[in-house]
Amino acid sequence: MISEWILKASQLMDPLVEVAAKAETLPAKINWLLLGCALQQGISLAELQNFLFELQKKVGDVAELPAPAEDVILSAISKCKLKNWNLAPQVAGIIWSVGRFVRVRENRLDLWVVNHSPSDVWRACSEIFYMGKSNPLRPKILNFLHRLVSFSPMGTGALPPLPNSAGARRWLIQTKVYNPEENPKEKLKTANSLYKELFPKNPALACHALQFFAEPIDDNSYFCRRIYPCASCPVSEYCRWC
Repeated sequence: MISEWILKASQLMDPLVEVAAKAETLPAKINWLLLGCALQQGISLAELQNFLFELQKKVGDVAELPAPAEDVILSAISKCKLKNWNLAPQVAGIIWSVGRFVRVRENRLDLWVVNHSPSDVWRACSEIFYMGKSNPLRPKILNFLHRLVSFSPMGTGALPPLPNSAGARRWLIQTKVYNPEENPKEKLKTANSLYKELFPKNPALACHALQFFAEPIDDNSYFCRRIYPCASCPVSEYCRWC
């Protein structure tokens, strides 16, 4: 039953990949993806997606100069009702930092990642403002690397561990496995063990699917309800949001 839910949920498009896919060129798609991952903090996936879509109305490529004006960014934050977002004061700086990172690489991250291993990309992306600030595991970069495969191959080398999503944490909390006292490295290991346990043939599918588990779209709806109504959901016993 759980594997059935994972297979269906894995068919949902990642909200940040969906935003990036709207860009006209491959380099611009990767730039938007990188920005989305850099901004994924203190905000739901739906809120972040809405904000990026709003910004896309005015900005074609976040790496092009002139950089997005601060009033454009603040207007998008206001329209999306994100004034209380803990990252809001840093958004303009993060957008500039992502743009600079891309421009240094001649605005061709698609070519750059092909010639660099995942570990090289992981190290380099830590230059971006707020993308490698506190957690040595740099979870935003882990998210970028695993989402990046939707658009571009990378150089040779193993991908890092699968990212630990809010949905995976909710699942672990409901199953009484989550230990808030674990350090970030241990929590990442626990999440990866969960993905392997739930879908041994392809843990990445479980990782992708679980990000939608009880992930809110608004006050009355969740991403997972797009695949199963609560009354017929095969994982309802693990969910207190039904």
